[in-house]
Amino acid sequence: MSASREKKERQGTVSQGLTQKQLKEAKEAQAAKQKAIAYWIGGIVVTVLVVALLVWNSGFFQSRATAATVGSENLSMGEMQYYYSSVRNQELYTQQLYSQWGITTVTAPNVAYDSSSAEGDKQIYNTETNETYAEHFRESALNAAKQDLALINAAKEAGYTLSADGRTSMQDSLKDLKSQLKTKGWSSLGAYLKQAYGKYVTEGIYNTCVERSTLASEYSSYKQDSLTYTTSQLEGYEKENPALLQSYDFRYAYISGTPETKTDADGKTIEPTDEEKAAAAELAKSKADALVNGVEAAEIDKRSDAFNELVVDAVGDTSSYADPDNNLQSNILGSDLSSAAYFSWLSDTARKAGDIAAVPYSDGYYVLLFLNAGLNDTATVDVRHILIKAEAPVDDEATADVDESKNAPSQEALDAAKTKAQALLDEFNALPDDKRTAEAFGKLANENSEDTGSNTKGGLYRYVSEGEMVPEFDAWIFDSARQSGDTGLVANVAEGSSYYGYHVMYFVGQDGPKWHEKAEEALKEKDMTAWSDSILEPYTAAWTDAGIGAVGN
Repeated sequence: MSASREKKERQGTVSQGLTQKQLKEAKEAQAAKQKAIAYWIGGIVVTVLVVALLVWNSGFFQSRATAATVGSENLSMGEMQYYYSSVRNQELYTQQLYSQWGITTVTAPNVAYDSSSAEGDKQIYNTETNETYAEHFRESALNAAKQDLALINAAKEAGYTLSADGRTSMQDSLKDLKSQLKTKGWSSLGAYLKQAYGKYVTEGIYNTCVERSTLASEYSSYKQDSLTYTTSQLEGYEKENPALLQSYDFRYAYISGTPETKTDADGKTIEPTDEEKAAAAELAKSKADALVNGVEAAEIDKRSDAFNELVVDAVGDTSSYADPDNNLQSNILGSDLSSAAYFSWLSDTARKAGDIAAVPYSDGYYVLLFLNAGLNDTATVDVRHILIKAEAPVDDEATADVDESKNAPSQEALDAAKTKAQALLDEFNALPDDKRTAEAFGKLANENSEDTGSNTKGGLYRYVSEGEMVPEFDAWIFDSARQSGDTGLVANVAEGSSYYGYHVMYFVGQDGPKWHEKAEEALKEKDMTAWSDSILEPYTAAWTDAGIGAVGN
């Protein structure tokens, strides 16, 4: 008998030796084992499906789906939702802010956003095209994304990277945001971002978008700051645009022709009739004419007083225009008035002191009394500084009716700020003569100054005219003995100051007349617009169907 056959027979003999009960138990055990394996395998499948469903519902995959294309780059759902929410929040904030002052930032055919509307972003934005707010915000979001990408790609080509200050600012902002979450009742940053920006905006996407926008903004500022102009270029701009660079002095008042608002018993506004509108418009015209005629009847040198006396009858004694300090506009630059309805009258080269007129606008009239106009030839200087603030007192929560942080710092805090400022001044002055440059001082300013208005620009302020800075600062830079390269320490410790501390000073030198600053700003704006258009031109941008379906709906 072969070995294999003998083995099989032994196995058969052993099996035949089992009782029926034992055989039954063995079969049940085998079945249970197979069932357990089946459950285990099935459990894995179910677990995988559950996890996949949870991940899908969390927006993980959707947040990375392509929502828009900008040039050759695909932007995810999360990125575009960030841009959408950003432009939306900014526009609605602006509308609400100005509406508190009775100013409408949205004009026909566009309609202001109604925050009480159940339609939300689906409400109509443009009555002529029937464009909704969602469509408007999507277009704005696409433009914002295109601009960011164009700028950061231009920065890469120029070898420009995000500065250490820019990165630190981002990190500090994120840190502050996280620290506020608990006090605001948010369980996590992710929960806040979903509420503030949408369910597809994760912390990673948020950080990516913020860094992109920060770099874009920083490089744009860097590009603008790098633009320089000669005196002849500034003078050439003035000759081409004299009205925009003139500074104007005038008195004015707006006389409204809108009917008085009436409400019914339920408090709802009653729409005025055509007759009421016509009557209100006629009344406004008669008041404007009376003011003009009354002022014209006065002698030239007394017309300003006549205006202040007669304007009360036109606008009422509670109007801000009735206050002589409020209706007087002094040294207002033409470029700041260029969009005003009355600018063409005000800037007419034939205009002379004492001229007065009523200029129609909307449903009423602006009445203006021309006083003076001319180029601002005030002398200016350029200066760099490093601000070291004295640590402010901490508010005591036990005294809710008093804010101790508004108090002046302690002498100890003032001394500490002075010591730090003096150390920085000593460090700079210890440099060799050929190293003690404006650029070297600027580096110290960027690293140490607490003045957010200049600590990314080497502490530099240009075109500073007398009276613009705090008294001690002002007195130092306009000292008649001041020379380029002078350094010093200036205290700002006067009672009632908005901040207390010390300025480490570096005098750059004299600059052009004040109007040069405005000419330079205008040229920079013009050249930056042309440059921005040139870098945006190669980029096409469009939403995908998935993006339109998910963002803003």
